[in-house]
Amino acid sequence: MKHFILTLIAIFMLSGCSVANLIRMKNANDDIKPEIPVSNNAKFEQTLRAFYIGEKPYIKVNVNENEELLFLIDTGASFSMLFDTQKASNLQLERGYSLEIRGWGEEENTPAYQTQLASMAIGDVIFRDVNVAYIPLSTTQYYLTPDEAIFDGVLGHDLLKHLNWQFDKHANAIRITNTPFSAMPGDINIPIDVFFSKLMVPIKITLDGREFEQELAIDTGSRSYLKLSSAYIENYDIKLPAAQVNASDYGLSGETKHIRFRLPELHLGELKLTGVKTNVIKADDEDDYWVIGSALLNQFVTIIDYQNNLLTIRPYKNTSFASRFNLAGLDLRKLQNGMLLVRQVFPNLIAHQKGLIPGAIVTSINDIDSHDITEQDWIEMVSKPNTFKLCFDKKPCQHITTQHVAGYSTNLN
Repeated sequence: MKHFILTLIAIFMLSGCSVANLIRMKNANDDIKPEIPVSNNAKFEQTLRAFYIGEKPYIKVNVNENEELLFLIDTGASFSMLFDTQKASNLQLERGYSLEIRGWGEEENTPAYQTQLASMAIGDVIFRDVNVAYIPLSTTQYYLTPDEAIFDGVLGHDLLKHLNWQFDKHANAIRITNTPFSAMPGDINIPIDVFFSKLMVPIKITLDGREFEQELAIDTGSRSYLKLSSAYIENYDIKLPAAQVNASDYGLSGETKHIRFRLPELHLGELKLTGVKTNVIKADDEDDYWVIGSALLNQFVTIIDYQNNLLTIRPYKNTSFASRFNLAGLDLRKLQNGMLLVRQVFPNLIAHQKGLIPGAIVTSINDIDSHDITEQDWIEMVSKPNTFKLCFDKKPCQHITTQHVAGYSTNLN
């Protein structure tokens, strides 16, 4: 029953238009084969430079042999996509069959269409005649302003599945190979169940003094730590911790409001994590929206072995897991010009109390020009109690002082 539900979610979340065209798009690259620069199935391995923006992993991909584009590696996407950035528009691609894309969010679907790229080179691995969904992302509810469109596309399951992937945020590196990566002492291996392009792994959580088992999707395209279904909470009559924060996620279909809380305990195989920042997503089915995202995975070397259906988590030396909590309730995003945009302001936290509003352009933080501050810098800065001087374009500077929220960003004890 769960897999049937996941199938329906995968279909209807991504498309409210022609289901036939959606399935056609999902299967469009079934016959594609990568050109790997080794002979006789010899071992191939290459290290790519990784770009991490707000926890999500990106790499540069050479498209049609003459244009280098920035792609998000998204294990949660069934198929690869191209967006209407200037670089993508310069390709002047032909329009194919129509699509209507529905992604994360509670608002309207996005009209899109199929198109084809002559080639895509991921490092030295080349895919030819690649079908992608072309999406006018800058006009969707994913962005508050088109100037937020700072990446060009998404690598989805249809291409990712041909290689094995090792993510190492500390080294800003992503390794690809056509064979399994070498095992190391301390590796934690978790079997993956692949169904309808979704990579599912079993977990155990401790909540309300009880232990629960569930499967969740590996989603490198999510910047969250952990997401779970509100229906599951309701059906099992689970009492959540009293310390909660209201916030939002944004996807191709706009905003999804949710609550966040501190999960006491999470087990991924033999790995035990405590104090995991968790989003509870409004859902009608208890199996919907269980996701592990890059904010959690990035705190380890993470290997996704598509050939052997295995997730490997490799702890960093001398580094312990810790969730980062946005103590200001202020979500900032990079713009194409390098400035920072206020994307959302969480209710009842200090940024909201100071009257900050979405859409404001931040020119500096603590007298550091916003061009020199990455989204990751802000995530780390705002996770600790501090006083911030925020200056804005055409608005007075504001001072805000953050502090921990007992039971949320720290234990009650």
